[in-house]
This record gives sequence, C-alpha cells and structure tokens, in this order.
Amino acid sequence: MYSVSKNKLFCFPCILFCTTNCAFVSGFDDGQHLNPRLPDHEIDLLYKQNCIKWKELEKRLLDDKPIDFEVQKMFKNEKEKWRYILKIIVDIMFCGRNNLALRGHSEKILDSKKRIFLDLIELISHYNPNLKEHLIALNEGKSKISYFSPTIQNEFIELMGKTVKTKILEIIEKSKYYAILFDSTPDFSHKEQLSQIIRYVQISNNEVTVEERFIDFIETKENTGTGLASDIVDKLQVDILNINNFRGQSFDNGTNMAGKIKGVQAKITKLNKLAFFIPCTAHSLNLVGVHAAETSPAMGIYAI
Repeated sequence: MYSVSKNKLFCFPCILFCTTNCAFVSGFDDGQHLNPRLPDHEIDLLYKQNCIKWKELEKRLLDDKPIDFEVQKMFKNEKEKWRYILKIIVDIMFCGRNNLALRGHSEKILDSKKRIFLDLIELISHYNPNLKEHLIALNEGKSKISYFSPTIQNEFIELMGKTVKTKILEIIEKSKYYAILFDSTPDFSHKEQLSQIIRYVQISNNEVTVEERFIDFIETKENTGTGLASDIVDKLQVDILNINNFRGQSFDNGTNMAGKIKGVQAKITKLNKLAFFIPCTAHSLNLVGVHAAETSPAMGIYAI
C-alpha cells in the first residue's frame, strides 16, 4: 500500500505481523529499484507467512472467534458485571433526594455503624444475586475492589451535581431573565464562602412558576465589596450567564454587601443598571430585633 503523506510503499501484512524490520515495514521509497525488490518480497517466505496470518485473523474476526476469544469474553463479562454494580450504586440519588447522610462512623459493609448508603447496598443485595456475590467476595477477602469507598461516593455525587447544575443553567438561559442571591458566611474551616442562588421564571405547559435554585458555594479571596463583586461576576461568567440579563440582586444589609458606594450592590449596579437591589428582609428583621434588644439595660447586664 502507498502512503501519500510519507511518499513510501508499505506491506500491510508485514506491518501487522513482521517482528523484524525490513524496507516494506519502515517504508520503501527507492522507485528506481522497485521492480526487482517488489517481486523478491512477494516470493519471500516471511511475507507468505504474514499473509497467511493476516487471512487467518480476518476469518476469525468475521466469525467473531479470534485466538483470544475466551479472554475477550471474560473481559467483557467482567466489564458488564462492574457496570451493573455501578448502576446499583446510583442509589446515592435516593439519599440525595431525601436529604439522607451517606456516611457513618464505619465504611465496612457489615459494620452496624455504616449508615444509610451501605445499608441500602446491603438491602439491595438480598434481592440481587450479582451484588450479593460481590459482597460475599469482599467479606471473604477475594476482592479488594468494592466501589463503595467515600472517594467513589464523592465522584458519583460530583457527577450527578454537575448534571443537575447543567440542566438548571440551561433552563435559566432559556428563561433569559433572572435574579441573583448571594450570602457570605464562614464554612467549617473558617474560610469565607458565598452561597449562590438563582431566581428565575419557568414556563412549562403554559404554567408560570417562580423558581429558586441553589447553584454553588464559592470560596472568596477577600471580604470587601470590590472583591466579592468580582467573585460574583466571575462566577456568572463561568456559568455562562449573561450579566446583562439579570434584573435583581439580593444580599444582606452588611456594609460590604449593601453599601451605596463600595458595596457589592453598588459595584454590580454599575455593570447593569437594571439589576435592582432588594435587601434581605430576614436580615433586616433580625437587625430590628438586635437594635431593639440593645435598648434594654438588662441585655448588657444579663445577656438576655
């Protein structure tokens, strides 16, 4: 066969099966001596053996019975087995829909302190022979691969989270206009993070509903109005949401969020004048209670 890109002749059977290097494996480009070399190669014993191997392989592949047929069958069965088990493990979705904690004090399938995820796996195994066989192999030490580890659980949760998030963002894009709600709070490790919620109008089957969806947690670099506004705008760009299409913004009444000059709402209003700011009513009510309590002398004395 001739390669246009390399401008050389190659022998297909020899490329597949030849264990030694020859001119027709690496490519033959001596056109002046092609006439004697090509007939010599065609009568070469090694070339004939490679042709026989090629035709035998072709026949086996057409018959779906290659030399390693049994090995391939074993690999295929093993692959199907793990795919089947992984489908069962998607019961993580059940835990997520019902706000159930997955992990307990133990990650062992037979431990009584294993909690809901592994409990569900064990329950399903009573009615599923393949899963039951897998659990027995784990218990007897015949298999070290379980696919039940916290790492696998987190991977499933992350994949499902990305799928749900993508679907929500598609709906928001279709709705076009939306409002943003962000709140800054320290997490367990005392790092400041923003919780992102999008409010939008969804029209389905001629029914109009106002939806609010949690999107993400964002770790913030600085807690100033400028820094938080930059983080919010960057996140909207990552989510491929048009900044010109949001019509409302809602934050708490902190100076860094609600400030008229350096607050987040002021920075974002400069980017989009139609993004009206609505302060958080719950935070406003809380501040009223705090200030009202501060007027009582007993508060300072007894911390009531």
